[in-house]
Amino acid sequence: MTTTKACLSGCTQRGSHLTTCETKGAEIDPCTGCLPRAAEFGNLCPFCWQRLNSDVVDAPGLVRHLRDMAEPDAGRKPAGDGRSMGDPAWGSILSAAIGAADEIHANLASWALLILEEHPNGARMAGPDPRGAWLTRYGATVGVCKAEATARLVKWLLPLLPWCSEQEWAGEMQRELSALIATTKARWPMEDTKTRAILGTPCPRCDHLGLMYTPPSWFKAPFVVACGNPECGRVFSEDEWERLVGLLEIAEKRAG
Repeated sequence: MTTTKACLSGCTQRGSHLTTCETKGAEIDPCTGCLPRAAEFGNLCPFCWQRLNSDVVDAPGLVRHLRDMAEPDAGRKPAGDGRSMGDPAWGSILSAAIGAADEIHANLASWALLILEEHPNGARMAGPDPRGAWLTRYGATVGVCKAEATARLVKWLLPLLPWCSEQEWAGEMQRELSALIATTKARWPMEDTKTRAILGTPCPRCDHLGLMYTPPSWFKAPFVVACGNPECGRVFSEDEWERLVGLLEIAEKRAG
């Protein structure tokens, strides 16, 4: 018998309930849905897999936005544990935006470190390029001094996300990054995310007319095409999307 795995991020299907649900239809504090979404991408459902990818891709642009907002303090070092980090007094005058940028970069770096520790080939893998990041004397990443460092870190992380989705901590990674990116964007909104709808083209997976296109947020970054249907949430790689567009063009020529 095939057993369907539940998404480890803890997300549920709105309007769908477990047979043991006791508050379905209740007048006071009713349950809006407690049936877990099924995991289809490793241990994540399509929607959470989409969120994980988009949050990682959005990180470099958000870090650059935060550092641009914080000028002219962007060149200052954060407080640390010794000479390698500069004068501890600088920590009192750093802007909150710089702190938020450091938090995003340090969070991504912590996941990169976990990947290197647990990946079967981790001992032979080259880690992300540390240039442009603040490191303690013990080598721990605590922040970023150049936005390009986050772009390099994300470029290293993206190909490893499918492996990450298969790990027991995939749900924690998705929830943590989602909360961090969403909270930061809410506190320091970006004027133009450039995300736009792709009109007239249904999702090949669910036929929903809600495909969303987000162009690259930094040089040589991948673009993102994702289905806006929360029950699908399919994210298409550049190669998949280009093949799909090619097939659609061939179909249109034959129909014409």
